[in-house]
Amino acid sequence: MPNDIDQAPLVGLIEHMRSCLAYPDRGIPDTLGWLRDVICCDGIILCQVRLSPASSIRHIANHNYHPEWVRTYLAQDFGTIDPVIRYAYLASNIYSWEDAYKHFEDCCPATFFETAAHYGLHTGFACRFYQDNSEIMTVCSLCVESNVLKPTARWVLYNAMPALHTATNGMDKNKSIRPLSLRESEVLKWASEGKTVWEIGMILSLSEGTVKFHLRNIYRKLDVTNRAQAIATAAHQGLI
Repeated sequence: MPNDIDQAPLVGLIEHMRSCLAYPDRGIPDTLGWLRDVICCDGIILCQVRLSPASSIRHIANHNYHPEWVRTYLAQDFGTIDPVIRYAYLASNIYSWEDAYKHFEDCCPATFFETAAHYGLHTGFACRFYQDNSEIMTVCSLCVESNVLKPTARWVLYNAMPALHTATNGMDKNKSIRPLSLRESEVLKWASEGKTVWEIGMILSLSEGTVKFHLRNIYRKLDVTNRAQAIATAAHQGLI
């Protein structure tokens, strides 16, 4: 613990660790929001990765990355090539995006870097946590302009990771995220704004039957049974 840290981050860390473990659905996003404020980063996202097959995304909790980046990330299967995820296997706890990018710049497609840059993801840091003999690793990635992470920021991030890992590991066991298609994302977006099936069909020039077909696919992919659950789950995963 840094010598110059005040009590507020310590108290906040304890409260959010308890919240994560007791109420993961609410505690994880609340903790990410708290970390964003303490660390003063532009964006923060939590990815849980299944190590086998290589880097398959098991769960995403998006605090304020652009939803379209998350959708593209999943649809393009970027988790298998993302240098920040791949470098987590080599790094010790906290590391910079710059180090990860340099290490994999020759074997990562240019489209990944171009797409990330399009959404303002240029510089940042990440922290990874996994337990020995586990097939699951959790990575928290922060978009920050500075190339330096202050000691207090490092301390709270490092110490929050075990609770975030445990809480996320207990959610949606044995399930991997299945990305929504562009059309499914459009349907869900309008559904989240309260539009009826008929209204969504008029907006997207689709029949009511086709809209219902897309909604059924959305429910299946998100493992939910109704519109309200789909909207809540997609919002939690940063898909809308």
